[in-house]
Amino acid sequence: MKKLSVKSLVLGTLSLCTFLASCHKPFDLKTQSESLYTRTLAAAQAAQSQEEKEALFTNMVDSMYILLDEHMGEPYSDTLFVGIAYLFTQEQKEVLFNKMPQSMRENEDIAKMYEVFQREAATSAENAYTDFAALTPEGNHLALSQLVGKTDYVLVDFWASWCGPCRRLIPVLKEIYAGQPKGHFQILSCSVDQDEAAWLKALDEEQMPWPQVRQDAEHLCSELYGVVSIPTTILINSDGTIIARNPDEAQLEELLFSE
Repeated sequence: MKKLSVKSLVLGTLSLCTFLASCHKPFDLKTQSESLYTRTLAAAQAAQSQEEKEALFTNMVDSMYILLDEHMGEPYSDTLFVGIAYLFTQEQKEVLFNKMPQSMRENEDIAKMYEVFQREAATSAENAYTDFAALTPEGNHLALSQLVGKTDYVLVDFWASWCGPCRRLIPVLKEIYAGQPKGHFQILSCSVDQDEAAWLKALDEEQMPWPQVRQDAEHLCSELYGVVSIPTTILINSDGTIIARNPDEAQLEELLFSE
């Protein structure tokens, strides 16, 4: 069987509307989105590396966004949006929310998602950080405000022991952290683990040399920052201003050495 390439997958998706329009058939968003998902899974199973798999799913998300952007308000667009919006960027979600008919915005699930989106927007670059407190491994409370201003930058990393991408990010953060001069950069890892034992086990395995906290039912720190997927990182400067949300490794290093 011939393996689908990332390029052919994306181009195939982008040509759907044109092809169907030429055939004068009504567009079926449910069928097309499910077909795209099925083809992506098949291609991912045949992928030779983790990087190839991630590229396939990244392109699938981008293609789903295009479908919603072109067909927002049509049948099934509400279901598709609810199912996949957590994978969209803040900018993509803003575009789609603005395109929604009011009747769709009043959907209970979408209304809740819009509240989360607003918290995400309020804790993005150029906004003041939102303080929170959570429990350390020793059972004490540590507030973000106890760290902000003590170094030039603080990176808040929302993660979990069961999250593969989160665990793969830790060595990257360790390398960056080790390369910073004293007083320049601090990290606060905030776990969303519900299982305290699993969290403590991961801390023992990872040996992260910076402060650790875990949210609980009384301290839902991730909700304050509109976190819908992890890892989510927030970079804050010494003035308490958020300067980046989810910077990649290169962006983070550039920001840390910009001053």
